[in-house]
Amino acid sequence: MPATESLNKITDTWYAKATVRSTPRICVPDYSSDQLIYPVARCSICEHPLITALGSEARSYILTQAAYQFLYGVGLLETKFVIQCCLNMLHNHIQGISDAAKLQALTVIIDEGYHAHVALDYIVQMKTKSAIEPLEIPQTNRKLDATARAYASLPPEMRMDFQLLAVTIAENVLTDEVANLGRERELAQSFTTLMMDHVRDEGRHSRFFADLMKERWPQLPPATQERFGTMLPAYLDDFLGADLSRRFERMILANCGLTDVQAEQVITESDPHFSTDQERMKKSILQRIYRLLKQIGILELDTVKDAFSDRNYVTT
Repeated sequence: MPATESLNKITDTWYAKATVRSTPRICVPDYSSDQLIYPVARCSICEHPLITALGSEARSYILTQAAYQFLYGVGLLETKFVIQCCLNMLHNHIQGISDAAKLQALTVIIDEGYHAHVALDYIVQMKTKSAIEPLEIPQTNRKLDATARAYASLPPEMRMDFQLLAVTIAENVLTDEVANLGRERELAQSFTTLMMDHVRDEGRHSRFFADLMKERWPQLPPATQERFGTMLPAYLDDFLGADLSRRFERMILANCGLTDVQAEQVITESDPHFSTDQERMKKSILQRIYRLLKQIGILELDTVKDAFSDRNYVTT
């Protein structure tokens, strides 16, 4: 297909299907302590006897705080990470980006700005209808901090290309995470609708970045390829890592009225479930990332294979 025809098809598809153009506002329903606004399975403290003894309102409070944290996290990735990468493409801070790719990057900026708007709108509605205030409004998160640490370890001339690779990985991870939440049948319908509408765009974004990175990778100097590839296992550990101190959950428990001793009991006794769940999710995500890295060509380097093997990561 000629380049112009392909670009026209991509642009026409965006005009026809982008959720910013075709989706009505998503409204939070009237609040009830019995409804699930976030999966209980992702909040292991909810099912501890000390929490269940507090009744459904305590569970609703915990799930609402978890939902706030997740939605704020999505907004941070979109505004501080994905949009920033697209702006760097547009302003030629990332070299070798074609006009066609820049045009697509602009659609990503529009989409992601809209997603951040919808997430914040949903948060504002939740605050109004639940009368529950977020315990904190985060300005960063684990994924952004991990990427900042990776940038700092690289010489300045490599950072923009690593940003493109990091965003490619992040979009692949976010698409899967949002899709899984959208398939949760027991959640409030408005929340699953929010997730599935997001996925409609994220799938396209994920493909765009993957195709762009696949094209860009062979153009990178061999030394840059090796540097990126060999640092990826440690970066992925950091990027996908969980807060083992469970700081935010401790804040929630304190605001539920538990003493320090009771909170420690809940954390300690729910830790096996928490650790197992985190490991299961990480393994699933890594399998997706391996397929992506193989598609890009990153795993073809022997030094990269060795780096993954040394960390007991399977690359086949």
